[in-house]
Amino acid sequence: MSAHKFNPENRKKLTSKEREAILPPALVLKDIGLGSHTVWADIGCGTGFFTIPLAKEVQQVYALDIRAEMLDDLNKSLTQLQVLNVKVLQSEESRFPLPNQLVDGIITSLVIHEVDDPVVFFCELNRILKTDGRLVVIEWAKASTEMGPPIDHRLSVQQLDDWALATGFVKGKSWQWSDNFIGVEYSRINEGCR
Repeated sequence: MSAHKFNPENRKKLTSKEREAILPPALVLKDIGLGSHTVWADIGCGTGFFTIPLAKEVQQVYALDIRAEMLDDLNKSLTQLQVLNVKVLQSEESRFPLPNQLVDGIITSLVIHEVDDPVVFFCELNRILKTDGRLVVIEWAKASTEMGPPIDHRLSVQQLDDWALATGFVKGKSWQWSDNFIGVEYSRINEGCR
Protein backbone atom coordinates (compact mmCIF):
# COMPACT_ATOMS: atom_id res chain seq x y z
CA MET A 1 0.00 0.00 0.00
CA SER A 2 2.58 2.57 1.08
CA ALA A 3 6.28 2.72 0.38
CA HIS A 4 6.64 5.30 3.15
CA LYS A 5 7.96 3.99 6.45
CA PHE A 6 8.84 6.02 9.52
CA ASN A 7 12.56 6.73 9.66
CA PRO A 8 13.89 5.26 12.94
CA GLU A 9 16.50 8.04 13.09
CA ASN A 10 13.58 10.33 14.03
CA ARG A 11 12.41 8.06 16.85
CA LYS A 12 12.99 10.65 19.60
CA LYS A 13 9.93 12.48 18.21
CA LEU A 14 7.78 9.47 19.09
CA THR A 15 7.98 10.13 22.83
CA SER A 16 8.35 13.90 22.75
CA LYS A 17 6.41 16.25 25.02
CA GLU A 18 4.96 17.87 21.89
CA ARG A 19 3.48 14.58 20.73
CA GLU A 20 2.19 13.83 24.21
CA ALA A 21 0.44 17.22 24.25
CA ILE A 22 -1.45 16.59 20.99
CA LEU A 23 -2.19 12.89 21.57
CA PRO A 24 -2.19 12.39 25.35
CA PRO A 25 -1.82 8.65 26.04
CA ALA A 26 -3.64 8.87 29.38
CA LEU A 27 -6.69 10.49 27.75
CA VAL A 28 -6.69 8.03 24.84
CA LEU A 29 -6.46 5.01 27.16
CA LYS A 30 -9.18 6.44 29.42
CA ASP A 31 -11.46 6.90 26.40
CA ILE A 32 -10.74 3.36 25.22
CA GLY A 33 -11.43 1.87 28.65
CA LEU A 34 -9.21 -0.97 29.80
CA GLY A 35 -9.65 -3.90 32.16
CA SER A 36 -6.91 -4.45 34.72
CA HIS A 37 -6.96 -8.22 34.17
CA THR A 38 -6.64 -8.03 30.39
CA VAL A 39 -3.79 -8.83 28.03
CA TRP A 40 -3.03 -6.37 25.23
CA ALA A 41 -0.69 -6.12 22.26
CA ASP A 42 0.78 -2.85 21.03
CA ILE A 43 1.49 -3.52 17.36
CA GLY A 44 3.97 -1.07 15.89
CA CYS A 45 4.87 0.01 19.41
CA GLY A 46 7.86 2.09 18.39
CA THR A 47 9.66 3.39 21.45
CA GLY A 48 6.69 2.77 23.74
CA PHE A 49 4.47 5.87 23.51
CA PHE A 50 1.40 3.76 24.33
CA THR A 51 3.16 0.63 25.64
CA ILE A 52 4.34 2.11 28.92
CA PRO A 53 1.06 3.83 29.91
CA LEU A 54 -0.85 0.73 28.77
CA ALA A 55 1.32 -1.48 31.01
CA LYS A 56 0.22 0.56 34.03
CA GLU A 57 -3.43 -0.28 33.32
CA VAL A 58 -3.48 -3.94 32.23
CA GLN A 59 -2.09 -7.31 33.30
CA GLN A 60 0.29 -7.94 30.38
CA VAL A 61 1.43 -6.12 27.23
CA TYR A 62 3.11 -7.61 24.18
CA ALA A 63 5.01 -4.82 22.42
CA LEU A 64 5.86 -5.57 18.79
CA ASP A 65 7.73 -3.58 16.17
CA ILE A 66 9.69 -4.30 13.01
CA ARG A 67 12.58 -2.02 14.00
CA ALA A 68 15.24 -3.23 16.44
CA GLU A 69 16.30 0.37 17.21
CA MET A 70 12.82 1.20 18.44
CA LEU A 71 12.69 -1.91 20.61
CA ASP A 72 16.14 -1.19 22.07
CA ASP A 73 14.91 2.23 23.20
CA LEU A 74 11.74 0.69 24.61
CA ASN A 75 13.69 -1.95 26.54
CA LYS A 76 15.90 0.77 28.07
CA SER A 77 12.82 2.73 29.15
CA LEU A 78 11.16 -0.36 30.61
CA THR A 79 14.29 -1.16 32.62
CA GLN A 80 14.70 2.41 33.82
CA LEU A 81 11.03 2.63 34.86
CA GLN A 82 11.03 -0.92 36.28
CA VAL A 83 8.05 -1.98 34.18
CA LEU A 84 7.89 -5.78 34.38
CA ASN A 85 4.68 -6.74 32.57
CA VAL A 86 5.79 -5.98 29.00
CA LYS A 87 7.22 -8.58 26.64
CA VAL A 88 9.09 -6.89 23.78
CA LEU A 89 9.24 -8.77 20.48
CA GLN A 90 10.60 -7.95 17.05
CA SER A 91 8.17 -8.95 14.33
CA GLU A 92 7.65 -8.83 10.64
CA GLU A 93 5.15 -6.31 9.34
CA SER A 94 2.26 -8.76 9.01
CA ARG A 95 3.56 -11.78 10.88
CA PHE A 96 3.55 -11.59 14.65
CA PRO A 97 5.45 -14.06 16.90
CA LEU A 98 2.39 -14.70 19.07
CA PRO A 99 0.01 -17.66 19.31
CA ASN A 100 -3.56 -17.61 18.02
CA GLN A 101 -6.19 -15.82 20.11
CA LEU A 102 -3.73 -14.73 22.81
CA VAL A 103 -4.80 -11.15 23.54
CA ASP A 104 -7.96 -9.45 24.76
CA GLY A 105 -7.08 -6.20 23.03
CA ILE A 106 -4.79 -4.68 20.43
CA ILE A 107 -3.76 -1.09 19.97
CA THR A 108 -2.06 -0.07 16.75
CA SER A 109 -1.20 3.60 16.53
CA LEU A 110 -0.17 5.44 13.37
CA VAL A 111 0.87 2.19 11.71
CA ILE A 112 -1.69 1.09 9.13
CA HIS A 113 -1.01 3.97 6.73
CA GLU A 114 2.54 2.56 6.43
CA VAL A 115 1.58 -1.10 5.94
CA ASP A 116 2.27 -2.68 2.54
CA ASP A 117 -0.77 -5.00 2.55
CA PRO A 118 -3.47 -3.84 4.99
CA VAL A 119 -5.74 -6.86 4.43
CA VAL A 120 -2.94 -9.26 5.39
CA PHE A 121 -2.13 -7.01 8.37
CA PHE A 122 -5.76 -7.04 9.56
CA CYS A 123 -5.86 -10.84 9.13
CA GLU A 124 -2.85 -11.17 11.40
CA LEU A 125 -4.44 -8.84 13.97
CA ASN A 126 -7.51 -11.07 13.82
CA ARG A 127 -5.40 -14.21 14.35
CA ILE A 128 -3.87 -13.10 17.66
CA LEU A 129 -7.06 -11.53 19.07
CA LYS A 130 -9.55 -13.52 21.13
CA THR A 131 -13.13 -13.80 19.90
CA ASP A 132 -14.94 -10.63 20.98
CA GLY A 133 -11.53 -9.05 21.55
CA ARG A 134 -11.02 -5.35 20.91
CA LEU A 135 -8.90 -3.80 18.17
CA VAL A 136 -8.22 -0.08 18.56
CA VAL A 137 -6.80 1.65 15.48
CA ILE A 138 -5.37 5.15 15.85
CA GLU A 139 -4.54 6.94 12.62
CA TRP A 140 -3.92 10.34 11.13
CA ALA A 141 -7.19 12.04 10.21
CA LYS A 142 -7.77 12.18 6.45
CA ALA A 143 -7.25 15.94 6.33
CA SER A 144 -4.52 18.42 5.52
CA THR A 145 -2.87 19.37 8.78
CA GLU A 146 0.41 21.02 9.65
CA MET A 147 1.90 17.83 11.00
CA GLY A 148 1.98 14.23 9.87
CA PRO A 149 2.18 12.53 6.49
CA PRO A 150 0.76 14.01 3.29
CA ILE A 151 -2.98 13.57 2.83
CA ASP A 152 -2.48 10.91 0.13
CA HIS A 153 -0.72 8.72 2.74
CA ARG A 154 -3.62 9.01 5.20
CA LEU A 155 -6.58 6.67 5.44
CA SER A 156 -10.27 7.42 5.64
CA VAL A 157 -12.37 5.79 8.33
CA GLN A 158 -14.32 4.14 5.50
CA GLN A 159 -11.13 2.49 4.20
CA LEU A 160 -10.25 1.21 7.68
CA ASP A 161 -13.83 -0.07 8.07
CA ASP A 162 -13.68 -1.89 4.73
CA TRP A 163 -10.48 -3.73 5.66
CA ALA A 164 -11.72 -4.55 9.15
CA LEU A 165 -15.14 -5.78 8.05
CA ALA A 166 -13.56 -7.93 5.32
CA THR A 167 -11.33 -9.67 7.88
CA GLY A 168 -13.73 -10.70 10.62
CA PHE A 169 -14.31 -7.52 12.62
CA VAL A 170 -17.35 -5.40 13.40
CA LYS A 171 -17.13 -1.67 14.07
CA GLY A 172 -17.72 -0.30 17.55
CA LYS A 173 -16.79 3.11 18.94
CA SER A 174 -14.89 5.90 17.26
CA TRP A 175 -13.09 8.99 18.53
CA GLN A 176 -11.46 12.14 17.18
CA TRP A 177 -8.92 13.47 19.67
CA SER A 178 -7.89 16.47 17.56
CA ASP A 179 -7.82 17.64 13.96
CA ASN A 180 -4.85 15.28 13.56
CA PHE A 181 -5.91 11.97 15.10
CA ILE A 182 -8.86 9.59 14.90
CA GLY A 183 -9.49 6.28 16.60
CA VAL A 184 -11.76 3.41 15.67
CA GLU A 185 -12.56 0.35 17.76
CA TYR A 186 -13.46 -2.98 16.16
CA SER A 187 -14.46 -6.28 17.76
CA ARG A 188 -13.36 -9.66 16.46
CA ILE A 189 -16.47 -11.67 15.55
CA ASN A 190 -14.92 -14.53 13.57
CA GLU A 191 -11.70 -15.77 12.03
CA GLY A 192 -12.45 -13.81 8.87
CA CYS A 193 -9.26 -14.92 7.13
CA ARG A 194 -8.04 -18.27 5.93
